[in-house]
Amino acid sequence: MAQYCANCQAPLTPVSGYQPMQSVNPGAMTDWKALGADKKVTAGICAILVGWLGVHKFILGYTTEGIIQLVLGVLTCGVTSIVSIIEGIIYLTKSDEEFVRTYIQNKKGWF
Repeated sequence: MAQYCANCQAPLTPVSGYQPMQSVNPGAMTDWKALGADKKVTAGICAILVGWLGVHKFILGYTTEGIIQLVLGVLTCGVTSIVSIIEGIIYLTKSDEEFVRTYIQNKKGWF
């Protein structure tokens, strides 16, 4: 198998002992549900319906943010639900991959 330089098209000499990396399972799709995307719909709906209680934050594992949302919700008589509705819509409109990367892997607690 001859390999060629991408710039000048000159043939490349193989390096002895080198073996190119091969994927363990080429073509395999990432299972975003197993990585946490299964929480997306639950968190989104809870944020929209009872977001002032901070339930969606607890579902995602954000205990501190959940407590803050709960306390603010009680103190403001649920006015913070506007923020929660926006968060719920954001959760539900993200793709599974984007949701997992943003809220599960990168732990983005707010918006």
